[in-house]
Amino acid sequence: MYSYDITNILNSSTLQSTPRTPSPDLDKQGFLQLLVKQLSSQDPLDPMTNDEFVSQLAMFGSLEQQINLNDSFSQFFSFQKLTQASTLLGKQVICLVPSGDSVLPASGVVQQVMMINDSVLLKLSTGDEVPFETVVSVQPGGES
Repeated sequence: MYSYDITNILNSSTLQSTPRTPSPDLDKQGFLQLLVKQLSSQDPLDPMTNDEFVSQLAMFGSLEQQINLNDSFSQFFSFQKLTQASTLLGKQVICLVPSGDSVLPASGVVQQVMMINDSVLLKLSTGDEVPFETVVSVQPGGES
């Protein structure tokens, strides 16, 4: 007979797993995994009907189209924001930029508009790079 220390077994790293954070969104990969799991564990004497299977495949197609549409809208809005920001070129702007627990003012003439990681930044004549969303005032022609 072997004797094991049950406490050591229960506390061993092989039994403990990292906590999983559930996501409220079901992506394409998750949907396919769920469908495959459902197919592999169905009762062989009472399998899923063709209608049920086709219905689930249709739901997958719909899910994929929604994801693609969301990606397209996201790209569209990013480029729309870039286009709006480009109208500020050569204009004097005042921005309120969050910094820690406070808000710092920044002002200058917009010399360049950049998009970095879906975020639109304005490069001012002072050398500051500020997010487009922080603009609170615009004056024409770079006048102070």
